[in-house]
Amino acid sequence: MEYRRLGKTGLRVSVLGLGCGRLGSVGQAGGDSAALRLLGHALDIGINFFDTSDIYGQGTSEKLLGQALRGRHDQVVVVTKAGFCLSGLGSVAGRLKPLLRRVLRLRPGFARSIQKVRAAQDRQDFSPGYLGKCVEGSLARLAMDALDVFLLHSPPAEVLGRGEVFETLETLRRQGKVRHYGVSCRTSADVPLCVRRAGVAVLQLELNLLTGPALDQALAQASAADVGVMARRVLAGGLLLRSAAELTPQDATTRGEDFAALKQRHEQFQAQAREKGTTLGQMALQSLLQKGEISSLLIGTTGVEHLDQHLAALGQE
Repeated sequence: MEYRRLGKTGLRVSVLGLGCGRLGSVGQAGGDSAALRLLGHALDIGINFFDTSDIYGQGTSEKLLGQALRGRHDQVVVVTKAGFCLSGLGSVAGRLKPLLRRVLRLRPGFARSIQKVRAAQDRQDFSPGYLGKCVEGSLARLAMDALDVFLLHSPPAEVLGRGEVFETLETLRRQGKVRHYGVSCRTSADVPLCVRRAGVAVLQLELNLLTGPALDQALAQASAADVGVMARRVLAGGLLLRSAAELTPQDATTRGEDFAALKQRHEQFQAQAREKGTTLGQMALQSLLQKGEISSLLIGTTGVEHLDQHLAALGQE
């Protein structure tokens, strides 16, 4: 496994990081025991970089990580995020996970309904009091004395522009609750608002073949400020694992793009992959691996087999 420096933090992280967004979720096949098997396997194959959030699985993702990493915190780097508020409906869903999982096994399409309800309930709070409360909760669930890396979870540009939230982050760092901090950015346009803050050490960005040239400039800005970059949605939410013929207008709507333009770009990349004698997914991962400004590619999965496939695609077995 290759390891890279995470910007000014000086931390060494595996080039493949595990995105834990679905661990402990209603849709987690095999439940918590399967999640713990996946985390144990990730550790065994050399992954030392784990990305989570207080809202993933209504906090269960952090709890599972804390359980799996017990006694090994000095060997890994954990990133967690805060800023989204768990709705009352989400809290109820968290308590009903065993029942909801049984329903999903009988009616797989029910998952989309759950996702729509959750999205509709999301709201954000980046006030000092709320972020402080979130950090305390994450520390307890992860069973850590201090968070390795703490990120603001997709804050609006106006929050970043005002700047008060960075004072809150600096206070948490001085208190010893957070070792390093940064931002999980909504778009590349947020990067200049972040890197101009001296304390920002890490950024998380959506990076894949479909994100366009604006991200190259964002990577250059982060690199110039010695800010570590984590790449998320490296397979564009699974679009780069499908053929162009399988795309739907909804895929374009979700990304805020024109369907015809999205399909044309996808077809072009698909043709390039065929010419290279590889799959589109493998080419997508390899293209990011070649960018030295990226410290780690976050792969979100709930299965050991899929994780190993991604590892093989990167040539990191």
